[in-house]
Amino acid sequence: MTMDRPTERPRSAADVARAARAIYPTGSWTRRQMMYARPYICPFETLIEKVPDGASVLDVGCGDGLFLNLLCYYGLVSGGAGFDTNAAAIANAEHARSALAGGQNLSFTRWSVGQPWPDETYGVVSMIDVLHHIPVAGKKPAIEAAAARVGPGGVLLFKDIGPTPRWRAFANSLHDFVLTQERVTYTPIDTIVRWAEACGLSLKDRTTINRLWYGHELLVFTR
Repeated sequence: MTMDRPTERPRSAADVARAARAIYPTGSWTRRQMMYARPYICPFETLIEKVPDGASVLDVGCGDGLFLNLLCYYGLVSGGAGFDTNAAAIANAEHARSALAGGQNLSFTRWSVGQPWPDETYGVVSMIDVLHHIPVAGKKPAIEAAAARVGPGGVLLFKDIGPTPRWRAFANSLHDFVLTQERVTYTPIDTIVRWAEACGLSLKDRTTINRLWYGHELLVFTR
């Protein structure tokens, strides 16, 4: 049995959190709580605004599939694919997808960014809080691979934690270390812009969003 869709896009973190509760009603308590809390940290309502109606979406480093499942829940995408290295996250994404109207048009796969990516191009390619987890040598190739999957007229939707101000970056680094035991590395936002533009993309929008102690850098590119 599939759940009913909302009639409009989310306008606030609270809207997204309610959607997350509808999408992830069962499963690991810890993973569910992460899905319910993340909208208050990450500005999903702003990210969702940037996705054209009916787009196909490739979500790089999708985690538990929250972004792609949200887009499906709101009826905004024609289909999509997500991949991540975490097997438990992918299993959770797949479980949630199976109850969504239109969920049959989504797929979640366990891959790393260093493995071959899907050959298809998409209307939207999203990289949300992924790049700071990738080793330094792999960051530019990851942006290049993402850009290569953006189809004509499509969008590269990039969001990451900014390297400045330093106190916000430090707070996020501490958060990531506690949750993942990883020491993350940040890339100057101007460098990301330069890499993407060298791949034939044009910067359409650049926004800084502060939420709690996190400083989010959002870049929207078009082809």
